[in-house]
Amino acid sequence: MKRRNKAKGKLEFTVDKLKNLDPYGGFLIQVTYWRPRPGDPDPAHPGERAMQAIYRQRDSADPCPCGSGKSFGNCCQSLPYWLPVCLDPDGQGFSLLRPQSARFTNVPADAVYEFLQNDARLYCTEHNPQHSFWIYQGTPPFTSPAGTFCFGDFELLADNTLMITALSDNRMELLLELVQPLNLGTPQLEQYPVPRVDKPVQDIGEKKRQRRV
Repeated sequence: MKRRNKAKGKLEFTVDKLKNLDPYGGFLIQVTYWRPRPGDPDPAHPGERAMQAIYRQRDSADPCPCGSGKSFGNCCQSLPYWLPVCLDPDGQGFSLLRPQSARFTNVPADAVYEFLQNDARLYCTEHNPQHSFWIYQGTPPFTSPAGTFCFGDFELLADNTLMITALSDNRMELLLELVQPLNLGTPQLEQYPVPRVDKPVQDIGEKKRQRRV
């Protein structure tokens, strides 16, 4: 359990770091990277999970990133809090942040391992008789100076359990489709809370200055 919690990372949004941004001019993106871990004999393997909140500006007339189909101005822009989103695996859109997991029990461990190990979209960060771990990075992988984008992960445990975790419904749907050929049955699904991120309060003078800029 300790390893699993560490692998998921911790969803945190520090308002202090966001207070100088226009709270109604953009939205928050939760980004997960896999990056080399300094000090390891092989820094790139297994590496480490890093999570970051990115603020991106949005015009009121643009589609709202929450996926409602409305314009940003007629949807999330006026809310007193941010609804964080994450990038879809195709890199073309966003989905509301909805951390979740799918658990398959009594899986054929050897067959699952071979199947995941041979998928070019996955990167294996750890493999031993007790525990194997893959991240979904896509083909080709999305990379940035901060690391390789991680769109979800697969964890194969010694008790023949396969855990799949993702930050959105779209990501989970893709990861479940990936293992569908294995016919593992119906997974146990669980969702996790997303911390509410209240927008910092701005005074009227500050708002006017931002409009002039």
